[in-house]
Formats: sequence, structure tokens, C-alpha cells
Amino acid sequence: MVGMRTGRQGWHGDMAQVAPSAVLRRHWQALRMGDALPRRDRIAPRAIASMLDHALMAERRRDGAVLLRYAGSRVNAVHGQDLTDRPLSALFEIRMREPLLDALEMAFDGSRALNMDLHSERGLTRPPLTARLTLLPLAAVGSEGITLIGCLDLDGPPILPPRRFRIERVLSEPLAAARAVVQPVPPPAATGGPALVWTGL
Repeated sequence: MVGMRTGRQGWHGDMAQVAPSAVLRRHWQALRMGDALPRRDRIAPRAIASMLDHALMAERRRDGAVLLRYAGSRVNAVHGQDLTDRPLSALFEIRMREPLLDALEMAFDGSRALNMDLHSERGLTRPPLTARLTLLPLAAVGSEGITLIGCLDLDGPPILPPRRFRIERVLSEPLAAARAVVQPVPPPAATGGPALVWTGL
């Protein structure tokens, strides 16, 4: 399991607690029947109560837009306002939005989970901020499509929001496989900025 512990749990520095993403992943995995995805209506908020502030849920509309249907308080704190019904891309730099949608395609087809390493640049009066975004697909219920449930693990407080992230690395995990392979991030191209890396393909 990726990220069982975080050095700065919820930016409070509690080394003893399990990372919020690990709490979510453990519950999600427990609901699976073989290789089948867990159903959205099987998610039990009480079972993941300790990470709900870090949680998010995203749906894709017919026009391709990916909207947040739930955003926990610490996800909202990154943007400085409630992100419910706002695009997931609001958390990212503008130049990251196209590669973000490319990555999300793999999760929305139900075949892969995603883990993203994120970085928000230092400002004049604010420190840099790193985070990890975990996205797990949930099976469609009725006429609904696949939903993504996720967790944003932050390595510090999002001082002076809105903070927007660039994607430094993506780990794409085939859900039927025992584990994925992590590849190193190549240096960014001179004109292209940070590279989005597909791993486990």
C-alpha cells in the first residue's frame, strides 16, 4: 500500500498517525469483491471519519468537465473557498490542466488508481507546499458513471491561498496487479516545464 504514514499528518506533525490516504485506501480495498470496483453507495463515512477533511469526490460530466461533488475542509483550505461543484482543475496550475485530464482518463475507465506528487511554488511571503493526491475509482450505480474518491495529503498548511499545484509525478496503478512500478521523474524539458510521467503501463 502506498503512503501508509506521513511525516506531517494533516500538517500537525503527528508521526504516529496513519496517513489519510491510507485510511481511505484500506476502506476502499475492503469493499472490493475480487477485482471488482467498490460501489459508491457502499462507502461508509464513519469508517473513514479520520480522513474526511482530506477527502474529495469527483464526477465527470457528459461534456468532459470533472467536478468536485465533495471537498473536505483541508481540500477547500488550499483554494481558500468551498470547492463543491467546482472543477477539480481549480487545484492545479493552468498549464497542468490538460495533462491532468489525460491522467484522469485512466481512473475514469475503472482500470487504474492514481497517485500524484504535487508541488506549489514558493511565493514572496509563503513557503513552498507539497502534497500527494490519491484517486480511486468507484463503480457506477444506476445510470451514473464511474466516480473518483480521493484524498489530498498535505505536507504543510496552505498559507495564503489560493495555492495551485503542478504535477511532478504520477503513479498509475493497474488495479488487478499486485503493485505498480514507480519510475524516476526526468528533468523538465527546456520549454515544456514539469513532465507528467505515466508509470505501471
